[in-house]
Amino acid sequence: MLMHEYLGIYQIRLPLPFRLNHVNCYAFRGKDGWSLVDTGLSNESAYEGWRQFFQKHSLKPSDIKGIYITHFHPDHYGCSGWLQKLTAAPVFIGAIEANRVSRYWKNGDYILGTMGSLFRTNGMPADVVQEAIASLGRMIPYTQPPANLTALQDRETVILGDHEYQVILTPGHSDGHICFHNAERGLLISGDHLLPEITSNVSRWPQPDADPDPLDNFLYSINNIRRFPCELALPAHGKPFQNVEERIRQLEIHHRERLELMWYHTGSGSTAYQVCQRVFSQDLSFHEIRFALTETLAHLVYLYYRGKLKLDSSGGVDIYYQVKK
Repeated sequence: MLMHEYLGIYQIRLPLPFRLNHVNCYAFRGKDGWSLVDTGLSNESAYEGWRQFFQKHSLKPSDIKGIYITHFHPDHYGCSGWLQKLTAAPVFIGAIEANRVSRYWKNGDYILGTMGSLFRTNGMPADVVQEAIASLGRMIPYTQPPANLTALQDRETVILGDHEYQVILTPGHSDGHICFHNAERGLLISGDHLLPEITSNVSRWPQPDADPDPLDNFLYSINNIRRFPCELALPAHGKPFQNVEERIRQLEIHHRERLELMWYHTGSGSTAYQVCQRVFSQDLSFHEIRFALTETLAHLVYLYYRGKLKLDSSGGVDIYYQVKK
């Protein structure tokens, strides 16, 4: 689907086997070749989606000159290795995310072990830990084969199609998430940083690998995006949207309200898992429980670092307590 005539941007909507059932990838038409942003999971549905797009636009694999990834999550990075093998194009990703790919997706035992430890430390019952880790393990094949990565830096200029875009580091949803901004037309490829309807998941990952305060990063990053004129945002999930400033305000309000709710539900002492159960719907898959717990934890540590909660780790399980206002 053509998204922007002047910039030559097309959307490729690929299916996902989750409740969030799609990811938007983008192709940029240029005189001397095409560029892609994000790739979907590495599975047959994505392969077929790319084959159909290539056929529809009479593209040869060699027409793809560069593949750009907003962040390391499987629905964005996953199919890049398959596409690279097909096209021989370089794959670009932010420097922080390149490290995450190497640390997590190329070493499945490591990520399963560290995430299991995180879940147990934050009060998740053993049977739920087992299922949540199993659901994470099923994601690893969606990232294979691995891509050979080239790192991008914040504020670097890249050419997508025939036009310049600035790389903007937007940590929060992941530590090294990047967006691409075209100043000429005020267009933002927002990835998972800004979404039109749902809120981006902001999760605390195991230490010391990840940033200890991801929600603080996210709130800083969405405010920082205000510096870049934006008439249209093309997100990774949902429809394109123009009301970027309004959406940023909505997200700031959402997280202020969510912090109040998390603080309230810690009461006289609770684990992150207990708070998670009180805040989130109980109709969650084990795949979704992982995100709900780590997002709860991101809010709790934000409150802890600002003196709103106390933390007791003496019993081997982290317990958060309210600091009375």
